[in-house]
Amino acid sequence: MHFWIPEVVQVIFEYVYDPGRAKEDSEGRITVASLARTCQAFRDPALDVLWAQLHSIDALVLCSGGRRVNDNSQVIWEHPLYDADWRILASYTKRVHTLTVSPQSDTWDISPMHILNCFPLPGTLLPSLTKLNWLSDREDFFPFLHCFCGPTLKTLTLSPIMWSVRKCVAVASLAPSCPSLENLTCLGADDSSMQSISEVVVGWKKLKVLEAGPVNGRALTHAASLQTLQSLRFSASSELTPHVLEFCSPRAFIEIAALTPLSLQAFMQNVHFSIQCLCLRCSLYDDVFPHLFFTHLKICVVHPEKLIRLSLVIETTSNEDTSHESIVLTSLMLHPLLSFKGLNHLDLGRLCTAHMDDIFLSKLAQACPGLKELYMGDQGAWLIAPLLTFEGVISLLKRCRQLSSLGVFFDATLEGDAIHAAPVDAISPKIKNFLVGASPIDESVKVAAVLSFLFPSATCIRHCILDESPNQLQGRLKKWGSVNKMFRTFVSARKQSWERGWAEGKAAVEKITIV
Repeated sequence: MHFWIPEVVQVIFEYVYDPGRAKEDSEGRITVASLARTCQAFRDPALDVLWAQLHSIDALVLCSGGRRVNDNSQVIWEHPLYDADWRILASYTKRVHTLTVSPQSDTWDISPMHILNCFPLPGTLLPSLTKLNWLSDREDFFPFLHCFCGPTLKTLTLSPIMWSVRKCVAVASLAPSCPSLENLTCLGADDSSMQSISEVVVGWKKLKVLEAGPVNGRALTHAASLQTLQSLRFSASSELTPHVLEFCSPRAFIEIAALTPLSLQAFMQNVHFSIQCLCLRCSLYDDVFPHLFFTHLKICVVHPEKLIRLSLVIETTSNEDTSHESIVLTSLMLHPLLSFKGLNHLDLGRLCTAHMDDIFLSKLAQACPGLKELYMGDQGAWLIAPLLTFEGVISLLKRCRQLSSLGVFFDATLEGDAIHAAPVDAISPKIKNFLVGASPIDESVKVAAVLSFLFPSATCIRHCILDESPNQLQGRLKKWGSVNKMFRTFVSARKQSWERGWAEGKAAVEKITIV
């Protein structure tokens, strides 16, 4: 081969075998392995592709004289590694960019870890590693975590099920080994891991993404002050210091998890936000939803008008919650939201907004005309009758012309000739998704006609009523199913009617012009 471009050859090989695919492509891997043996020119680019991602350390052992034992379930070295063996190993490890130590590795023999930890050549064992997924919970593996962390590492994922002293010590001292880390995800972190994760977080100066459980005030202050920060997800802890925490990375997405809305409200009393995106998550409801929750939220946001995304999610809703009026949000409780005038995304879909009325929704639309996505109570099978009606929804549509997705829990009953009441200036062609939750409904045909008029670009009308829902919702389930069946037919009929009318009008104008 007299003239060739190695980068192009590598792209071709990556097309033949992409290790990043969800499903293992053994045929593609065999093909690229064959190409690596075809000629010297193909060898390096083919090996780069084959070794770019490893899902275990098996290949490291096998390429340097190891073999499989115990019915191929384990790999070991049966003889010591000498200089030549280490250099062979290094010729492959320099190509590894991603390594995953999976939960299946918990059955491995630990001796390969001990030997790899003795890597004698200059530099680190994996000098090109940028991503390490340490998904093993095996305690005696954690001390070897340093062996795989090097100066090129950018992304680290940890997921221990239980935290022990050995695991905490191994994690707490990681920062010097990989000082350029940008993304840390620690799945399953809890109170027992808080100090160790907090310790290591303070040692990283270039973090972009931090996803962890509880961390202390010092670590939060450090992370929130980083100009590189893009996403911060953590759990609120009762052990936080009384000092006010300042979150001042305006472009960062902040997500805070807590057990209940009441514990989340308590955490917010020590916080100031100067951010644009905020998501709050709770595991379950308190017996009573805090009446001043959104008032506290407004107070801790330094510039309310600059907040553009706000979500409050309650992850668990029991059957008792669906009819429990003490957790219902009222218009008065929601009133502080009117201060967030720059919102384009507001998600309260998992909360019961049954006592939000037409007047409040109209005020919200007037205060936040730039809304693009709005969800209010549409993701719960609530049994409490909503105060919001078609009138409030139409008022929203007339003011918020940028809406592309809308979910509301409202009273979808229509009386008399209300079917003809939807004004033309409420038509919202940008809305592709309309969600109604478990909204009460009376006449399916009329509702389908109104909705097809208001949302000509939507593909369907979505509800959240399950087949096994309480008997009180079975009638709604059937009627919203009928609405969904008729919706596209009505939209198509209207479109054909408009197109026909436009064509007839154009023909009439042209006839007049000719005459």
